[in-house]
Amino acid sequence: MPGSRAREIVRRSVGALTVTALLGAAVAVGAGLSWPGTVRATDGAPASAVPSPASRQSAAGPSASSTRTIVPTRTISPNPQTSPTATQSASAAVGNPGIAITARPDPDGSFFVSEVITLPEAVTEVAVRPAFIGDAGTGFERLRPMAINVEVTAGGQALVVPDGSITSGVTVRWGSPTQQVQLRYRLSGVSVASAHAKPGRALAAFGSLLDRMPANLPITVVVTGKTVLSLTCPQLPLATMACSAGKAPQFQTLHPIPFDRSRVLVQYDRPVRR
Repeated sequence: MPGSRAREIVRRSVGALTVTALLGAAVAVGAGLSWPGTVRATDGAPASAVPSPASRQSAAGPSASSTRTIVPTRTISPNPQTSPTATQSASAAVGNPGIAITARPDPDGSFFVSEVITLPEAVTEVAVRPAFIGDAGTGFERLRPMAINVEVTAGGQALVVPDGSITSGVTVRWGSPTQQVQLRYRLSGVSVASAHAKPGRALAAFGSLLDRMPANLPITVVVTGKTVLSLTCPQLPLATMACSAGKAPQFQTLHPIPFDRSRVLVQYDRPVRR
């Protein structure tokens, strides 16, 4: 029938076209071509859109093998309250230059002494030695004064004295210039028995532990203790040798005395040790 033949011809034509299309696709795949409307699994971004290895490293930061500057995790600085600069120390408010000595007798004949010193100018060292007392009177020429358990504070800084004792000249140094110095020590070898006096009565001679100070540097002296009897200044002119006022337990100089004539004599009864 003509209709049947026409349908058969159309069917065969479609089949031939289908086969032709399939063969073309196979050839395209083999040639590495893409089928329209699809993306190959191996396709990627264009070469211009892919960062180079160097640019990737820059974007991600330095690699573990690159050179880095190591910064300390903390910095330790001096404490400004305990380590003043030279400028701070020199400019700190201070009183007038001078030395204030406070002394107290001990039953063994030694004296506990404290000196609060304002130097004429800010320095980084002082010379110290027991004052010469060999000409203070009979018996003193045989004595050898010695400062023991010496404590020095300069500008708020505690200093160590070798062996803690001073029998001759010693220079004490520190870091920052200061005018403020404090000395604390026990002074031995400065007492003799008073002649023609009751047993236990003694006479002591001493001066500042500082050495090589200006001759006119003013000094005040206070001696405390219930058994202290008098305080005199034998190096001053005769009219002013009786240089103190007070009564037990405290005597003190009436006026500042100059450094070069500042040795004092203390008469006292040795305290009873309890």
